[in-house]
Amino acid sequence: MKYFIWLLSFVFAMLVVNTDIEAQVRKKTTTKKSTKVKEDKVKLMDKLNPEIKFGNLGFFNGLSVSTKANIGYKLHDRFSAGIGGKLFYDQFSVQGPDPSILDYGGLIYGRGKITKEIYFQAEYALMNYAYSDLFINRGFPGGSNRSINYPLLGIGYASGGDNWKLGIELLYIVNQEAQDLQRSVVEYWFGASYHF
Repeated sequence: MKYFIWLLSFVFAMLVVNTDIEAQVRKKTTTKKSTKVKEDKVKLMDKLNPEIKFGNLGFFNGLSVSTKANIGYKLHDRFSAGIGGKLFYDQFSVQGPDPSILDYGGLIYGRGKITKEIYFQAEYALMNYAYSDLFINRGFPGGSNRSINYPLLGIGYASGGDNWKLGIELLYIVNQEAQDLQRSVVEYWFGASYHF
């Protein structure tokens, strides 16, 4: 038994000394800390913001419908600028054949987000208003179209998932002549936006 206690105390002493020896040894690290800096490159498609909108609906004295398609480029998380096109269709219900008008044009815009969902938009429209026949008096000289450029200012709201957002936009037409030709003071739009 004496021999067994002696052997057990020897093993215990070796274990205690062994852990002390490892604690006193300095370990050198020969590895170099080389961290690669990852550059976050944003793809061009992630900076583009295409939209399609419908609005200015009217069903009481005929049919009025409009569409607007535009694409913007995100200058910053909160600011974007872009170009697009508008199309206004009006059909009037009168005695006899129902006349219709198709107005079209382009636009440039700048947008600033107030919050993640609410934004302010300044737009400049370059519109071509069609000449109409005798049933619709727009005050044009006979047989010619009318081009008018005018600014619009407004606010919008868009919410939804990560990529697609649905929203509404309300723009005030600053030019009095454009208000008369469109028979409206504001343009309102409902639509979808990708990468808003």
